[in-house]
Amino acid sequence: MTSERKGSAKRPPAAVGDVYERLTIIEFLDRRQNSKGEWIPWVLVECSCENRTRKEIRLPSLRSGNTRSCGCLASETTRARTTTHGDHKTRLYGIWSSMKYRCKNTTHRNAHRYSLKGVTVCDEWQDFVAFRGWALANGYMDGKEIDRIDTNLGYSPDNCRWVTKLENLDNRAKYLPADLEEWLHAHARRTDSSPYEVIKAALEAYLDVSRTRA
Repeated sequence: MTSERKGSAKRPPAAVGDVYERLTIIEFLDRRQNSKGEWIPWVLVECSCENRTRKEIRLPSLRSGNTRSCGCLASETTRARTTTHGDHKTRLYGIWSSMKYRCKNTTHRNAHRYSLKGVTVCDEWQDFVAFRGWALANGYMDGKEIDRIDTNLGYSPDNCRWVTKLENLDNRAKYLPADLEEWLHAHARRTDSSPYEVIKAALEAYLDVSRTRA
């Protein structure tokens, strides 16, 4: 109680109508005992957000600035961090996000090719804006895929390029035996399927089995 009286001497007591960030005091409530046995004054406040949320909070938390809104401010700050660049719904952002995810997640279905293999994303590309700048300056367009020149190295400006699906498939097909590649093309024609999807799926399965047997 002594500390509260000292605080009151330094500044005027709180009053109905006082505004603290987004919160306005509309009513003083009773004092409530905290876990330390201290009796703390509580107030009813209204937030200036569109929902006009009302909530009961401790007066000291309000006056110290620890509580500045009904929770909307924190939500808006978090949302702003993820959407500042305005590209979070674009295909390029999806490529960047997926690239980071498969290099960090050890439970990803292709973890043996990425995270468990030690493939990483360079420090520069941890920031989407930097990745976007490189992409737009180096041939990115819808329909192209990011490709690592050396599959033993990670994702970085020096080891990546943009290629079409067919170019990407040709690069992967280097690992296929000639007779298997020929059979897959024939199978795609016979079933009227996409050669790209058929060969891609088969290649991934073939490489998985090859690694298991090695």
